[in-house]
Amino acid sequence: MKQQRIIPKRIGFSNAILVVSGKNSILVDTGIRRGLQPFRILFRQAGLSPGDLKLIVLTHTHYDHTGNLHALKKWTGAPVVVHEKEFENLRNGFIPIPQGMGRYTGLASRLGKTFFPRFASPAAFRADLKAGDQFDLKPYGIDGTIIYTPGHTPGSQSVLIGKTLISGDTFIHMNNGIIFPHFVEDPHTLLQTWKRLFEMGIEEIYPGHGPRFSLSMAQKEYERWKQKIHKKKAVPPF
Repeated sequence: MKQQRIIPKRIGFSNAILVVSGKNSILVDTGIRRGLQPFRILFRQAGLSPGDLKLIVLTHTHYDHTGNLHALKKWTGAPVVVHEKEFENLRNGFIPIPQGMGRYTGLASRLGKTFFPRFASPAAFRADLKAGDQFDLKPYGIDGTIIYTPGHTPGSQSVLIGKTLISGDTFIHMNNGIIFPHFVEDPHTLLQTWKRLFEMGIEEIYPGHGPRFSLSMAQKEYERWKQKIHKKKAVPPF
């Protein structure tokens, strides 16, 4: 395999991340809806044409990660893969709003579920492929694997390139140092996912929101959140 490049692009307040190996590439997430211009710039900077995109990977189906999906599919013709647990969410254009993890995000989640239940949902789209626990990217020219990382949503998945994780919202990285997502479907499951990822030996993370960061930051957050949530449930130690 040729040397691989990971090129993040902020689209609105979300990240789309291009992984490039020679003239082969995959795109992880499509950001909030902004049209094709940011992607035209990204591809030009990477020295790629639209036909060089071999696969579009959705880490999950929230609107801020699927916003440019229709336009990118039309522009590149690349197949789209989503986890099997969210295939129907994407096809139907609906995914429930996760619970908020703080006082204000909790209130926002409850109000959203009552008055704006489709707020987090994508535009309906039928994906070409379904991923399970693992999905090999070598047939698409990339030395890496899509792995199942539930918690933020039931069908969240991440891309593992060597010891680098492209995580979607399994991790975030906000200016105030927040790593644990503001909204999580199942926080206990997310902590279990974090622990499993630590044990896999990842060293750096490209999150769904914010800049890349090192594993040590996530480990500190794991210890903090282990004490904070689900006190009635046993959370495995790191």
